[in-house]
Formats: sequence, C-alpha cells, structure tokens
Amino acid sequence: MKKLKYIALILAAISFTACRKQLDEKPYGFLSTANFYKTEADANSALIYAYSILPDLDYYSRNFITLTEAPTEDIEIAAGKSADNVLLDKLAATPVNATLRPGFQLPYVGANRANLVIAYVPKITSMSEAARNEVVGEAYTLRALHYFNLVRLFGAVPLHLEPVDDPSKTNLPKSSMKVIYDQIIDDLTKAAGMMDQVRRLGRVNQVGAWGLLSKVYLTLASGKESGSPGYEFVENADAMYAKAKEYAGMVVNNQSVYGLDPNLVDIYDVNKKNGPEHLWDASADRTGTNEGLYSKLPKMFMPNLNFKLPNGVFVPGGFNEFLTEAALYNSFDNNDKRKNELIISTIYDVGSGNSGTGPTQNLSINDAYTRPFSNKFNDSGWKAGDQTSCNTPILRYSDVLLVYAEACGPTTEGYNAVKAIRNRAGLGDLPPGLSVKQFRDAVLQERSWELCFEGQRLFDLRRTHNIENILVDKYGKTVTGDPYFFPIPQSEVDRNPNLNN
Repeated sequence: MKKLKYIALILAAISFTACRKQLDEKPYGFLSTANFYKTEADANSALIYAYSILPDLDYYSRNFITLTEAPTEDIEIAAGKSADNVLLDKLAATPVNATLRPGFQLPYVGANRANLVIAYVPKITSMSEAARNEVVGEAYTLRALHYFNLVRLFGAVPLHLEPVDDPSKTNLPKSSMKVIYDQIIDDLTKAAGMMDQVRRLGRVNQVGAWGLLSKVYLTLASGKESGSPGYEFVENADAMYAKAKEYAGMVVNNQSVYGLDPNLVDIYDVNKKNGPEHLWDASADRTGTNEGLYSKLPKMFMPNLNFKLPNGVFVPGGFNEFLTEAALYNSFDNNDKRKNELIISTIYDVGSGNSGTGPTQNLSINDAYTRPFSNKFNDSGWKAGDQTSCNTPILRYSDVLLVYAEACGPTTEGYNAVKAIRNRAGLGDLPPGLSVKQFRDAVLQERSWELCFEGQRLFDLRRTHNIENILVDKYGKTVTGDPYFFPIPQSEVDRNPNLNN
C-alpha cells in the first residue's frame, strides 16, 4: 500500500507538470517519473497499481456488470432502484446517464496506468530482461482489455497510447474502430510474446493474452459475418475466424495450467481462486478497507432479506437490485446443473437473524421482487456486513473453449469443445449435422447459459447482430435507444469537444 501511495503521488505530480515548468527552483521531497521507476520493486508496484483499477466499485465489482447485464435477458433492474439503470435495462441510456460515465472513465484510468508502465519500465536496467518483459507484457494486456471494453461499449473513442502528462493530451479526437482493434491486436500479440505461463493471483499471463486475443478475433469475425453495425471495416470474416481458432486453440492445446473445473460450484468458491478455470479475474478480498478492495457485487443479486444459503452460509441481506429474468431462467433445460447449482431458488432460516428458527422459502421466477438469484457471486466465509472476497471473472477457460467451438464451426473439434461444456452441465451432445449457422447459433445459446451474469451477454448479442432477434422478437424486451453502442457521456463531451456523439 505504501508503494501505491507513492505512485499516486507520481500521478499527482504529473498532473501538475504545466505548473512545475513555471518554477525556477528544482522541487525536492516527492516522487516523480524522474526518480521513480529505478528498481524492479518500482516496476512491480506500478504494475499492481495498474491492476488495482479492475475490482473498483465503478468497474468490475459493480458498474461494468450493470452496464453489460441489465440490457440483456439475464437480469432486469428491480422496481424503485436506480432510474439510470432502468433506462439501461431498456437500452435507452442517454449521454447524461450516470452509469455510463464511470463505464467510460475507468477504462481510461486503467489505460493511463498501463501506459506509465509501458513507457517507463523498459528503461529500468537493474532488473532482468525476463522480469521486465513480464511486467510490460502484462501492462500491454491490461491496456488491450480496457480498449476492448471501450470499443465494444461505445464504438469509436480516443486512443491514448502515452501517459497523459500534459493537458493538451486530454482532448484527442476519436479513433476509428479499425484503428482501435488494430492496436488491441498489436498489444496482445506483443504481450503474448513477452509473458510466461506462471499463474499469479489476480494477474494475467501468456495464456490469458492468447485467450483475450481469440475473443478479439471472434468479435471481428462474427461482427463482419452477421453485418453487425460498426464492423464494416473487417475485410474477411473467415480469416478472423481462423485467427480466433488459432489463439483459442493455443489455450486449449499449448498449456497445462488451465482446463475445465469438474465442479461448477467450485469455480466460484472464494477459497479456490486458483482453480483451473480462472485465466483472469478482478480480484477482491473481504479484509480490504474499502469497496474495490472488497466486493459488494453479491448483494446486487441477493434478496433484501436475511437468510441462509443451501450450504448454510448466513447472508445478512442483499440489495435486490438485479432480478433474474424469466427469459433466461426458463430457457435452461430442467436437468442443467448451471441452473440447479448456480442459481439459488430456495433459501433457509429466512428473517430470523441467523437464529435457526426462520422458515424455508422457495423463490418464484415470476415474483415481482424476490426471485431465484445467481450463486456465482457468493462468499462462503461471509459472516456479517457487506464485505466479500468475490472475484469478478474477466476470462474463464470455458469462455475460451466456446470461442474455440464457435470459430471451428461444426467440425469434430467444434463439437467436442461444446460437448465438454454440456457434459459437465449434465446435458447431452448437440445434434449432429448442424449447418455452420445452426452450430454457431447453438454455441451462442450455450454461451448464454455458461456465462450468464458475468458481463458477456451484451457483447455476444452485439457482435452477432442479435439484439433485435433475441431481446425484442424472442423475449419481447423493449429497446428504444441505439442497441449496439452507448452514447459517450455528456460530461466527457463537455470536457473534450472532439467527442461529439
């Protein structure tokens, strides 16, 4: 933490560069880019500071899940909750929507921290080349993740590739989606060649970079193939599918660290964060001093009651903000373990304050306020209060395995990849003889069951041009705004006139 404070001072010093130039006397007694970035410890501190934005309240520990789940058939916002989130639910967000603002700002904060590492760590000569490459490779991957999120949420946005150390650098115009995707691919390709495959909790490695790169290529492939708005620049969908298959295949075949966890519940057990499925998580811990170090995300899904979970863990009460939608819940096969084990539909000892005297309550998906809820965000050590150790998945092995299946199409490799996912869930194989489109539609449906509540569904529907087909025509959801890109927040446009929506 001490190092993080030092780095915060660096950023403060950078923001006052213009003032510093006006001083005649050389400043002493604080850290800056001139006297930091001297040792391997400095490099690691700067990198950890770059990672620390991920579990922030306004990023993966709450806001990002709201942005990417509320507009889909996974959840709806409960009556009486945030009006801005209700508008997101209807894909009717305007530039003044308060949930959009951190969705735009936090990735830039993260990208700037990554840019500092990329700019200064290569100049540290006192650390080994391997250690230096590892740190810089992770920073490239972080930057790629932030821009991958931005371009999928907002489309064309400014692309900052250097630390913002002067006010003149804050008003960049938008870069095209092609330029942004080219940069993401360049960053991830570099990163994959710089990092090792060692697992470090909360950090990404070479396998994670391969997996993220496969998702980038799949987004380009399916965006082009489906005619999704914004992806007209992609020249050849088949070539992008081939690259997605290549990199997802490297995750499947060229490493021995990761794989499918045979136990679905174990994937989300806070005591098993090094399980085989976790390629990259936004890491939280209940002992943290503020939200962002710990996570309150589980409470967003849980009923506003005190009760015990089926495993006996006492929950002191949720926020009841995210209600599971019947569209998702009823779409599962009744034998699907992802429904029966990862969505909780019965709670115990309700309202007794953990006395053991309360009744059992079965939750109805048709209830207006208290419904079955996700068991993916839960803390088995949760004793009291709001603080949990729940990580938010950024990239899971099963996600990449389904990328591989979708990219392969209805081949033996593609069928086998989906089979592994479905068999773990207690389901049989996909029907044989599916066409390419039928197979990819089936994989898309499989992704909705496998990755629900994890911030993937909105991007899947957008890249496959399926917002209208699935949300509106199939499930009757109301969509009144641009379903494919959110507007850039008005507060950002006011600061930077180059950002007209």
